[in-house]
Amino acid sequence: MITIEDINKVIEKIKNEYTKEYISISINGDRGLNVKTSKFGGVPYIAQDAEVPVDTEGNQLALLAQINCTELPENNIYPKAGLVQFWISRDDSFGLDSKGTNVVKYIKDIDDNITNEDVLNKYRLPSEDNDEEYSPFQEKDASFALTFSKGTSTITATDFLFEDIAKTTIHELFPDEQVADLYEDLDSEVYETLFKAFEGVKHAIGGYPTFIQWDPRDPDNKEAYDTMLLQIESEWNPNTKDNLIMWGDSGVANFFINKEKLANLDFEDILFNWDCC
Repeated sequence: MITIEDINKVIEKIKNEYTKEYISISINGDRGLNVKTSKFGGVPYIAQDAEVPVDTEGNQLALLAQINCTELPENNIYPKAGLVQFWISRDDSFGLDSKGTNVVKYIKDIDDNITNEDVLNKYRLPSEDNDEEYSPFQEKDASFALTFSKGTSTITATDFLFEDIAKTTIHELFPDEQVADLYEDLDSEVYETLFKAFEGVKHAIGGYPTFIQWDPRDPDNKEAYDTMLLQIESEWNPNTKDNLIMWGDSGVANFFINKEKLANLDFEDILFNWDCC
């Protein structure tokens, strides 16, 4: 029988062997950001000859996030320059299930002359007065300044690779133990200790993803979406306890891409997911 002491050895081994570089993101409300800077929400950069992304019915998508690559710490995840933008629909699914309602755009060249006013001649910020319009931001037209710091993340218990990794590690350390299913074959306290040790990161670029329900990626095609472009969690104001960002009922959103496609700056094939309790 695997004990708490045993599972702690398993946890240590997994944490040492399954790590990824990531960039942690902290937020601060700021509606005065210029169009070129990194942000969640707010006014995006849109070139003079470009249009706002729309869905198949011609409805404008909303800017979820914009990352200015030059503002990031040195990393091997994102391009070295340009903007990466994340757009989602304004309906209550936030573009989860419909093709063309979530888009990632890469903009290599930035015109320093473009202003917020130029963009707002084309782009309509989400409106507090429109009850049919939805946003993960409590204030629909909110804008959050972003602060970045580099770190290392370990695999999460909800990652689709985790169960096989955990079972393999148990078998390596304790070859006489028969563990074919973590939930069925581990004591409940041991199982809970294992899963609580791999809860994951918050707002992030790269690293291992967090899910509330399950990982939507295909275990039989592990490389298809092997890189997490962005993760945005629900977040509350620590002072007022009001939510600042909310995906359904305390959920989390993730964008994934294939590593080679990212290296080639090909953002056409993206997996977007959000789930909640």
